Amino acid sequence: MIDESVDQLNLSLKTTDLNQLTCISNISLSSLENPSVSKNHLRQSLSQVEKGFDALVLENIALRKELEQYSGINNNVHEITINKLRAANIFPMIRNRVIFRTRNQSDDLLFSSNNHHRDIIWDVQVGGIDNRYFVSASADKTSMIWSRKTSRPLIQYRGHRGSVNSCRFQCFDHDLVLTASGDHELHIWKLSLYENKHERDQDNDMTPLILRNPILVLRGDDVFSCADWLQRDQIVSASWNRSATIWQIETGRSLRTLYGHNAELTHVSCHQTRPFIITASRDGTFRLWDCRTSSRSVQIFNGHTKTVNSTLFIEDMRFVSSSDDGFVHIWDFRSTSSSPLLSLECISPCNRLSIFNNILAVPLDNCDIRLYSIVNGEKLYVQRRAHKRAVQCTAFVQCTNSIEFLLASGSLDCHMHVWHVKKLKGTNNNKLIKSIERSIGSLNDITNNGNRGKGQYKKNY
Repeated sequence: MIDESVDQLNLSLKTTDLNQLTCISNISLSSLENPSVSKNHLRQSLSQVEKGFDALVLENIALRKELEQYSGINNNVHEITINKLRAANIFPMIRNRVIFRTRNQSDDLLFSSNNHHRDIIWDVQVGGIDNRYFVSASADKTSMIWSRKTSRPLIQYRGHRGSVNSCRFQCFDHDLVLTASGDHELHIWKLSLYENKHERDQDNDMTPLILRNPILVLRGDDVFSCADWLQRDQIVSASWNRSATIWQIETGRSLRTLYGHNAELTHVSCHQTRPFIITASRDGTFRLWDCRTSSRSVQIFNGHTKTVNSTLFIEDMRFVSSSDDGFVHIWDFRSTSSSPLLSLECISPCNRLSIFNNILAVPLDNCDIRLYSIVNGEKLYVQRRAHKRAVQCTAFVQCTNSIEFLLASGSLDCHMHVWHVKKLKGTNNNKLIKSIERSIGSLNDITNNGNRGKGQYKKNY
C-alpha cells in the first residue's frame, strides 16, 4: 500500500511539472507569434510607472510650499539657523577629534616590547634606585625588568609556574621585587644585574639575564590576584578565596586574614606611611582596613556597580578606585558621606590605575589611556589607540630634572609601550604642562615620593 501511494505521488508531481512547462511554453509561443501584444502590455506598464512618479513629484512640491508658508521663515533666517546648528553640533565634534587625537604616534611611542612577552601583560610598575627600572608581569609565567634609560630587557624572572598577576618594587630596599601568581605562590626575588655599573650602562645586548630562584616563597590555597608591600617587613596578598592575608617576611608565616568580601579579590593596595590596606573585589565593593585595630574592617565602600579593578592611595586621607562600570571615583575616608568627592566618567571599563604628582593615568578597555588631574578632575589628554587591544595597566614616572613624564602601559595585545608625555601633539598639551607645573612642589619631594602606581590584575588568568 505504501509503495502504491508513493508511486501515485511521484506520478502526480511529474504531471504537475509537465503542465507548468506546457503553460510556459504556450505563453512564449504566443508572444513570438503576436509580438504586438507584448509591446502593448509593456507600454501600459511603463505609462503607469510614469504617472505614479509624476504624482509623487507634484505631492512633494505641494508639501514644500505648505511647509514654507507654515514656518514663515525667510531665506536669511533659515541660513542663519543652519549655520548655528552646524556651529553647535558639527564643529565641536571636529574640535574634539583634533584635541584628543594623536597626530604622530611614532613620535610619542619611545619603546615597544615586541615579542619579549608572549601573553597578556597584567601589571607594569616603575622602581629601583631613582626609578631607573620598569617591571612587568605577564600571563606567560614571567616577570621582566627593563631599563628605563635604554628600554632594553635586563632580567627575565622564570620562577613561577602560573600567570604572574602583579609585581611590586619595595620602597625601602630597591633591589627586592614581589610577584603574585596564579600558581598559588608569592615570590620575593632580588634584582641582581651587574656588579659593574658602567658595564650595565654600556651593554646593549637585548638578551635578558634569566633568573629562576627566589629568596622567599609564600604559598596559599588559591590564586593570588595581587600583592603589595606593607611597610618594610610585611606584605599583603589578595586571593580568589575572597580574603586578604598579611604575611611576615622574616618568618614566612601569615599573621592575619581579612574576611568580608562576597567574591574574588582583584586588588590590594597599602598606604606608604600608615598601616592602612584597601582590598577590591568582584562583588563591586572595596574595603578599608586598619591594621592597628582588631575590627574586621574600618569602612565598606559601595560606589561602583561592577567589578572594582584597582584602588590606590593618593594622599594620607584620600584614595581612588576604578571599575568595569566605566567610572573612576576619588574618595576621602574621613568623610561621613557615602558619595565620592569626585567622579570621572570614562565610558569604557577602567583598569589598573597609576598616579604621579597629581596626574592620574587611566587605562581603558577601548584601547585608550586618559590623563586626569586629581585636583579638579580635569581631563588633560587622551592617548588614542595606545594598543591594539584593551589596556590593562599603566605606570607613571618623571624624567630626571625636568617636567617631562614617561608613561608605560601593558595590554592584552602582549606588548608593553612607553610613551613620552610631553611629546603628545595635542591642543591640550599646554594645559597638561601647566597642571604639571602647578602640582610640582620641588624636585626633592618628587624623588622622595617615588612612584605610587598600584595597577593590578583584572579579570582572567
